[in-house]
Amino acid sequence: MSDIQTSDAERKRSRHLHAALLFNLVVNHIFLFLMALTLIKLSTIPMALMAIISISLLGYILVKAKHSLANEPSWFIRCHWQLAAKRARLFLILFLVLGILSVAFFYGGHAMGFKGVAITAFTSILGLVFMVAVLGLVVLEFDAEHQAKAGKISAGAIAYYPPPKENA
Repeated sequence: MSDIQTSDAERKRSRHLHAALLFNLVVNHIFLFLMALTLIKLSTIPMALMAIISISLLGYILVKAKHSLANEPSWFIRCHWQLAAKRARLFLILFLVLGILSVAFFYGGHAMGFKGVAITAFTSILGLVFMVAVLGLVVLEFDAEHQAKAGKISAGAIAYYPPPKENA
């Protein structure tokens, strides 16, 4: 882990996408998901709304990080934003793959010859894998946000997005 000479404004801006990803993970995928899950018997609208909010936030993170590559002068901010984008991309892939599998088994499991208990067990296992991934990403993002606040960059982030020659 290396300390970088940064201003308070740079530290604050470097935390922006980490905070957006944390909001998506904690508020959207834990609190709103539990609310939507309790209402699933009444309507699937809250679950669909949660998915739309999540994909929108992840898209925002990815677009802002890509935009920062061309327009952000500070390597420190770019590095933290690229790290947040990498994790957002990973989460988006995980969200889509596990979500599509869960929906396919939940609505099409009977057509494939599965009994109700097997469908419930399989979708529950997929949900458990997803929640473990969410909790792991929450820990990683809290650490990354703390590093951004302290003006630090981990060795893994530097290896993923090395500094330009004039900063090295």
